[in-house]
Amino acid sequence: DSKLPSSVRNTLLELFGQIEREFENLYIENLELRREIDTLNERLAGEGQTIDGAELSKGQLKTKASHSTSQLSQKLKTTYKASTSKV
Repeated sequence: DSKLPSSVRNTLLELFGQIEREFENLYIENLELRREIDTLNERLAGEGQTIDGAELSKGQLKTKASHSTSQLSQKLKTTYKASTSKV
């Protein structure tokens, strides 16, 4: 029982679907990066090296995630502005 016109509702559903897919992609990428970090840390530990670089890897991961989040945020703002101007 939505009060919104069906065209607006459909546009919103499409946009939310895009947002959900983007978050799913980021989630999968995050899991893969965490596995890669674990594998590299295990390899370093097996070689008897210290794992001081783990903090650096986490920092790089945070920087990459922050960059991806900024891109997603900008994309969402642009998409939102474009969709509201159509309404």
